[in-house]
Amino acid sequence: MKRVITSRLAAFAVLAAMFLVAAVNPAWAFSGIGFAGVTTTTASLDTLMKVIYSDPLMRDIVSDSELMDLFKTDMNVKTEETTGGRYIEMAHYLRLAGAAGARAENDYLPVPQLPRAANSRIFLKKILGVVEMTGDVMEKVVSDEGSFINYMERALPDTKQRVVNEIDRMYIGYGAAIKARVVSVVGSVITVDRALGVTGYADAWLQFSEGETLTFSSTPAGAVLKNAGTTQAALVESINETNNAITVTADAALLAAIAANDYIFAGDQSGTSSQNGGVDREISGLLAGVDNGGILATYNNIARAGNRNWNARVIDGSVAPYNGVLTEDLLMVADVATSAVSGAKIDVLVTNPHAPIGYWKALRANRVINDPRSYTGGVAGLSIMLGDRTLTFKTARKLPPQIAFGLTTSSWRRFTLGQWEWVSRGGSVWNLVTDAVGRKDAYFAFGKMYEQLACINPRQNFRIDGLLRQFNY
Repeated sequence: MKRVITSRLAAFAVLAAMFLVAAVNPAWAFSGIGFAGVTTTTASLDTLMKVIYSDPLMRDIVSDSELMDLFKTDMNVKTEETTGGRYIEMAHYLRLAGAAGARAENDYLPVPQLPRAANSRIFLKKILGVVEMTGDVMEKVVSDEGSFINYMERALPDTKQRVVNEIDRMYIGYGAAIKARVVSVVGSVITVDRALGVTGYADAWLQFSEGETLTFSSTPAGAVLKNAGTTQAALVESINETNNAITVTADAALLAAIAANDYIFAGDQSGTSSQNGGVDREISGLLAGVDNGGILATYNNIARAGNRNWNARVIDGSVAPYNGVLTEDLLMVADVATSAVSGAKIDVLVTNPHAPIGYWKALRANRVINDPRSYTGGVAGLSIMLGDRTLTFKTARKLPPQIAFGLTTSSWRRFTLGQWEWVSRGGSVWNLVTDAVGRKDAYFAFGKMYEQLACINPRQNFRIDGLLRQFNY
């Protein structure tokens, strides 16, 4: 009898547990004699994956990027949902209030004047990364319950590198997402110029990566894409740095539609990074902040015309006595001019790898070898003394060789909203791939981050244009 009671109690315990599970998860419902089958998900690994892969991935992106680690992270973000997404609003004094002056006894007081203020509005931009695999690949990677983590260990480096490549370009550009402009199309080979869409900026091939997809438009805003639809994208197969060209795989109709002077954007068959109705999708980088209206007339909702604080120093380095070389004289003039106008002192120099070579050549012309019997060539830790500061050169590979920046980092903010996050709205980071026919035995995961770079006082920075390339590829 005791055995029967025990077995009945055990049975009741099992049934109670089943009812409890069914109450929590309605997908577990009675079906005939037993229960309907339940698909195992990775919801139990969701928190673990975020802890392991969210923050470290973000740190890796920042440390591997050539420019992100220069700028302060500002988490004091005003969040308001608008048609443009989340934004930060800042107030800027463009002209001081009050009055000052010398007066004699019993004179009238100086008459105070009104200040001039403006509000900039800085929109956070959404950056995405995606990985995908078939069910067979998942099965081969699977060895235990940590299989998803095992796969991510293999997939993350590639995903991270794609994100870093795009962010590096965005941090240099001005938000329009233009990679380059088409010069000519011969078969599947596209010759390009105007890096980042700016006249005179060379080595446009540096803005591309093998394996990425591109879209094309006749306008810099990307208003209408060439061959719009499922065949609007071209896959970059190879890059020819000597001829400044890329070889692509694309639909014949797209190749026939691409013409000289078309603009090139990151994009694929489902979307593009170009502007959305005149609103940038990408981060506004150095060219947006360090400008005097030649590239961007309005920056963060404030017109540059008539606002001195909103105009950076732009110096033509192509003229004599510089003649396209980043010399000590040129850097000292740029630094003093910026300091005299704004009162700021730059603390970072950002150049393409070409500029330090020209700078070193100019220095080497004045060097004297005292003991030729023992000598080591080359240079390490190239730097320049500007008054009370010694600044080293920070190089950014995707920066066109014609330009160099002098930055006051305290005048910049890097706005973020949280960290990189692998999206798991359905309880798992893995989503089933579907198409017009139906479901497929394939899975994808995607992550996102919100990011924007903004200069709160452009006048405290300078840009040098007109530098020469120092070598050919």
